[in-house]
Amino acid sequence: MDFPLWLWAIPLVAFAVLEGLAIANRRRGDTASELLRKLAGIKPLRPWRPAGVAAIATFCAWLAQHLIGG
Repeated sequence: MDFPLWLWAIPLVAFAVLEGLAIANRRRGDTASELLRKLAGIKPLRPWRPAGVAAIATFCAWLAQHLIGG
C-alpha cells in the first residue's frame, strides 16, 4: 500500500497556520526562522554558532540535492 500523498497536506497546513499566526502577532521570536536562529546560536550569539551554521548549511545542501537529484 502506497502512502497517500494528500496526508502531507496536514503538516504543511499546520506549519502554514502556525507561521501565519506568528507573523500576525508581530511578537519577536515566534516565527520558525527566528526559532532556528536561536537554536543554531546565531541570534543571540552562542558558542555553538559555527556548528549551528554548519548544520543549517549542510541540511540546506542535502535538501537541494535531494529535491533536484532525486
